[in-house]
Amino acid sequence: MSQAELSAIPSDCILPWERNSGWLAEGFIIYKWYVDAQGDGSWLICDRTDQWYFNTEPASTMRLTSTAPAGGACGSGYYGLGNLAGMKDSNAWYGWDVMMWSGSHLLPDTSFAAPSAPTEAPPGVNADNVAPAGSMPDTMPVSDSNGKPALDASGNPVETQILPEAPTEAKSLSTANAPRHFTTAENGATIEEVEVLLDGPRKVGTQPQGTQQLRRGSLPASELRRDEERQCVSHQTR
Repeated sequence: MSQAELSAIPSDCILPWERNSGWLAEGFIIYKWYVDAQGDGSWLICDRTDQWYFNTEPASTMRLTSTAPAGGACGSGYYGLGNLAGMKDSNAWYGWDVMMWSGSHLLPDTSFAAPSAPTEAPPGVNADNVAPAGSMPDTMPVSDSNGKPALDASGNPVETQILPEAPTEAKSLSTANAPRHFTTAENGATIEEVEVLLDGPRKVGTQPQGTQQLRRGSLPASELRRDEERQCVSHQTR
């Protein structure tokens, strides 16, 4: 689960408790660890939200949830989640180009002979598990359904754009129909939760060479969740 929550903002960030409709933006990236025949490891993009999800009502918390097969959307092995969260203040967006890294976890975690754990975070992620603005590459290789690099019809690795474009209120209209749930916290603040439907890696073997857009659809089985809280987003982007 990806989450942007204003309650995590330090006291020196002077902000109203709730943000107006369309002023909180959320997205995430699912990474898959791949080890080649030479034993060299690297991160691939298993799936991601290719657009922003916005709050449709005034809210202080914006959450995204999604589901994935019990064995992992891109096969068994190590996964990690990159949380993307933006907040609008006046006429400017803050934090949207910063990623918070979850660390890695094994799926399914039932093997007696687990593979070696990842030795590094995705490109751009620092020791604090944060990828500051401008630190991530524009594109990264895509994983196929077996956790290996996806190839196009010519046998070349397929890459995809990592970050969505900068959030704008106009784009919120395209995500307005996503399943949403609203709850009220003890302090009266509104929590908006959006169910993100993903279809895992694309079958890209017949796609033209070049950067591919990962698409969304429905995934069955168990829920993949990860809570990430965003500290004062205006501080993290500087």
